[in-house]
Amino acid sequence: MTEATRERLESQLHERLAELRTQYGAEPLRRVETFVDLTTGKQKRPALDPLQQPELYFFPEITNQPWHDTPPAWMSRLEAATATVRGELEGQLAAAAGFVPYADSGYRAEKFKLEQRSGRWTVYDLHREVAERECPETVRLLRDLFRYDLGEPVTAQFSALRPGSRIAPHCGVANFFLTAHLGLVTPEGCRLRVGREARGWSEGKGFVFDDSFEHEVWHEGTETRVVLLVRFWHPELTPIEIECIGALHEKVIELAGPTESEQRKALEALRADA
Repeated sequence: MTEATRERLESQLHERLAELRTQYGAEPLRRVETFVDLTTGKQKRPALDPLQQPELYFFPEITNQPWHDTPPAWMSRLEAATATVRGELEGQLAAAAGFVPYADSGYRAEKFKLEQRSGRWTVYDLHREVAERECPETVRLLRDLFRYDLGEPVTAQFSALRPGSRIAPHCGVANFFLTAHLGLVTPEGCRLRVGREARGWSEGKGFVFDDSFEHEVWHEGTETRVVLLVRFWHPELTPIEIECIGALHEKVIELAGPTESEQRKALEALRADA
């Protein structure tokens, strides 16, 4: 990242913040102001759990914990729909064509310690237009449960992991997202560690965790594990804060590039030079 690009990124983020302040007022953006200072390196991140190291962003004054054991209001409805969701999943498993390798780049392959385009971890993206035809009830359910007007769920996919696979320890991109898993095909021998605690999956049961904490998966069973994975905005964020985070991230994409790898390098350079 050149010095000129770094300076432009920093100035563009502050210019966008000023526009948002004019639009929404200063008080609703109090935490967003701190977020920008943390993002640009003007303010140092607070002391975090050593196992929480989000790659791109840290948002202040929200709860940070590996596992969120108080279920969201929508979890019971998601769990109650397990039979419907699994029925649509089975159709896609039989067809197989909709599942693609998650480690689809050198960056992801290195991050997860998988071969590039490995078939050991594959996903079916429920945001694709074709999913509305192939999995209509699942797509309809997700739009009903989540705040579709705010871009939720941010991620929605069937995530399949073959026996003998390992996803290496890593941290997610930001602490302002939480991730939910609903167990669909849950063989013995497959575990997820988030922070310092490992748990398994149960069919028809969901849990929520913060993937900005270090996490890893290992599968020592004999059958492919499949979960419904949905990522959503941290519930302690306001709608205005969510809109502002999205607007600021668009600037990072515009100036740093569309990939997580490019964005990470740009933001690390920005904070290192502060």
